[in-house]
Amino acid sequence: MLTRRRVLAAKIESVEGTAESITVSDAGILAIDPKVDPDFKKNERSIALNTLSKLVPVMGTQSARLTFKAELKGPGAAYSSSVTPALGKYLRACGFAETIVTTSGSETATYKPASTGVPSLTIWCYEDGVIKKMKGCRGNVQFSGKNGEPCYAEFDFLGVYDGTVDGAIVSPTFEATVPPVLLSAILNLDAYAAIASSWSVDMGNDTQLRESFSAAAGYLSCLITDRRPTGKFDPEFVLVATHDFLGKWKAGTSIALTLGPVGATQYNKYTITAPKLVYTKVGDGDRTGLMVADTGFDLAMNSGDDEIQIVFS
Repeated sequence: MLTRRRVLAAKIESVEGTAESITVSDAGILAIDPKVDPDFKKNERSIALNTLSKLVPVMGTQSARLTFKAELKGPGAAYSSSVTPALGKYLRACGFAETIVTTSGSETATYKPASTGVPSLTIWCYEDGVIKKMKGCRGNVQFSGKNGEPCYAEFDFLGVYDGTVDGAIVSPTFEATVPPVLLSAILNLDAYAAIASSWSVDMGNDTQLRESFSAAAGYLSCLITDRRPTGKFDPEFVLVATHDFLGKWKAGTSIALTLGPVGATQYNKYTITAPKLVYTKVGDGDRTGLMVADTGFDLAMNSGDDEIQIVFS
């Protein structure tokens, strides 16, 4: 009998689509509700016969999808080539470039969108006696936060199914920091400090499998072929003179966003910025009797590959 104990481990591939060997050191992220969903194509054989019975189908391509959530938090120690947020490699495989600054006393780990050099992952999900394996994985990520709660990254990876084997669950050293909660965090829309209770950003990555009949599973890896980051938040509605939500939406005016810092402890806090946020919807909302601007937005580039930036400090 297998229980619901699960551990997630991943490693950046040296060669895209070529599985890496996973060890306990590749685990450590505190994954919330990880699920592996294989997809095996079934080819029906619609052949004319002297019976209504059907022939056995032929199985074809093999892919898999992994979904899970993780807390947004830092490692609790100075950032370096070997000390980064546990979700860092997963962000990189979702189209983010990682930059580590090691200046003593002011170390940071920064994640910004990338259009090239996005690595693929080998991912193993240990499930109390079995290991579900994927390779050539890339994905999409959504960020979200609510007042008084930790913020989360919700991952959706697509890759090549690489088998399921029996294997003991590992006992890694998990990232031990407690996530900061969304309190005392400023939400600036240009010069206006908005009052909101929730926010979310979806990177909108378009993930597509690379087909190849030379590959045993019919796929080589997964690619990110496009992205369109969008988001939502719910600031209180204010006078036009304070912040003209509807006017800016109507004119397509871009504004700068800053959220944070979330957290106050060095090496376990982060700030999110976006240079060009454009409203796509400003609806009437209500929060305990207060007028709320239920707002949707797009994130656009400034100079390229900079629609959003997350700095862990």
